[in-house]
Amino acid sequence: MAARDHTALLRRFQPRLKYDSNEAFFADSASEWTDNPGNVLRRTQANGHPGEEIAHAKPQSGQRQLSLDFLGDAYGDGSKAERTDVISTPHSNYREAYVELRTRGGYANRIYGHAQEDSRGRLWLQYWFYYFYNDYSLAGGIGLHEGDWEMIQLRIGPEGDQPDLAVYAQHTHAEKSPWDEVEKEPEGSDTPVVYVARGSHASYFHPGYHETEAWYDMADGKRPVRKLELEIIGEDVPGWLLWPGRWGDTRPRVRGIEQPSPDGPCAHKQWQNPGTLLDTARLHKRPAARPEPEVKIERRKGHLALEFAFSTARESHPERLVLTVNSVDDKLPPRTFTFAVEPALRGTIETLIELHEKQHYDIYVSTTDANGRPSESRLIPIDPVYKQKPWEKALRPIARLAHRVRERF
Repeated sequence: MAARDHTALLRRFQPRLKYDSNEAFFADSASEWTDNPGNVLRRTQANGHPGEEIAHAKPQSGQRQLSLDFLGDAYGDGSKAERTDVISTPHSNYREAYVELRTRGGYANRIYGHAQEDSRGRLWLQYWFYYFYNDYSLAGGIGLHEGDWEMIQLRIGPEGDQPDLAVYAQHTHAEKSPWDEVEKEPEGSDTPVVYVARGSHASYFHPGYHETEAWYDMADGKRPVRKLELEIIGEDVPGWLLWPGRWGDTRPRVRGIEQPSPDGPCAHKQWQNPGTLLDTARLHKRPAARPEPEVKIERRKGHLALEFAFSTARESHPERLVLTVNSVDDKLPPRTFTFAVEPALRGTIETLIELHEKQHYDIYVSTTDANGRPSESRLIPIDPVYKQKPWEKALRPIARLAHRVRERF
């Protein structure tokens, strides 16, 4: 099949990602990590300590410029890349760095498409997603790591014009589903829906609570998203996708549960032979339901205040409250906050989270129990408190409609 046919198929079956309501990091350009100010490409010594510095996102005199174009099997200066090379950041202010990069423009809402035949000659459409940070904090800080690569793949049927099977990657495993059972966008039967898990970014066929081989995932699909830009990876694969190093410098503290910062797509067996992921994939099972928390949110003196009341009849008592705060009136990504509430059944939390009086907010609240199991999220909208002028009231519905259109397209 010609490369142009691959491109047409990749665009035709481009997936729609639906994020969890408590998600704060989204699928973007991989150049976010190479361009993040302060990041350094360096070697790792045998004892795990930092080694030679190779390139810098903000180079000083005599230092090499780090960028996607610099990466590859060999670097821009001709030196050979090694598997122990990492792109490391000296800072842990991931939220602030992410906001700053997205504010610049040119990074947000991008995925990568790649067509590849398996060992039996069957064509697969692969879609790879890069995330700046894995914010898997459902279990109180376990599983966080810099950088995150995720993917799904669709097998093209014998007729050659549409898929017959889908495989969605999740942590160290994957799920599979016949194409006719995959959820599609209502306006396009060629657009598969991917429910992205909160923080971990694992890909699921249906929304809800999922038990994984290591922990738990929640993927409710309630966070509105814009249409993603698809970057096609053709036969001439750019060098940065062949780079053997790690996209971050996080190492697991709890083996079997935590994961290090990821290798790039080419380091995964399915990059060359998509059938290897299918061989270990499980049949998809519909997720279980988890009830929403009993909470109330309001403004108090310009800040967010939260009241909670939990039923003693719950199977497992909530240990933490997770809030994601977003305003449609600014361009900033959502902010996520966690509050410990165990062992209280009811109480009030007056936070330092500022709510501007002229802004609308959509706030999603969920809980996690002592085992890290998340609940569904409850949406609580907060309206402005300032007195609107008549013409402002008339324009507000139009502004909200325009925002929804921007988010979708």
